Amino acid sequence: MPAGSTGRRLGRRCGGPGGRLATDGRTGYARLAAGTGRSESAVQRRVEQLRRAGALTFPVDVPPAVLGCRTEARLWLSVRPDRLVAVAEAMAGHPELTFLAATTGPTNLVAVAACPDTPALYDYLTGRVAALDGITGVETAPVIRTLKRLT
Repeated sequence: MPAGSTGRRLGRRCGGPGGRLATDGRTGYARLAAGTGRSESAVQRRVEQLRRAGALTFPVDVPPAVLGCRTEARLWLSVRPDRLVAVAEAMAGHPELTFLAATTGPTNLVAVAACPDTPALYDYLTGRVAALDGITGVETAPVIRTLKRLT
């Protein structure tokens, strides 16, 4: 959960660990219990309830190189509005993409592609992406160095 969002509201409203986890998702049960005035087992049950309800998730950011993908690129796509849903649904199934979101502005889809090498990225862009009906433009920015990742 992003800091300052749903987690804090859940924490205040429900008197649970949501707010503390929104601030630091690595907080352990003992510290959550101390901060909420509840027992460790009660906090553990509440965290599990929030997780099952989909209110608490644990996203993982794995460097693509760990998975054998040494080439990473950001993609900004302009898609005709009448084809946006179809293009987004098709691209959501592409294993090359680690992120895909609808946006506003000059482009309306943004994606992160991770490929084994530059020729594989080229093949992906000129093959699977180019074949999608409704894309009117793609800007591609290869990542040359990552300075920070979620830790």
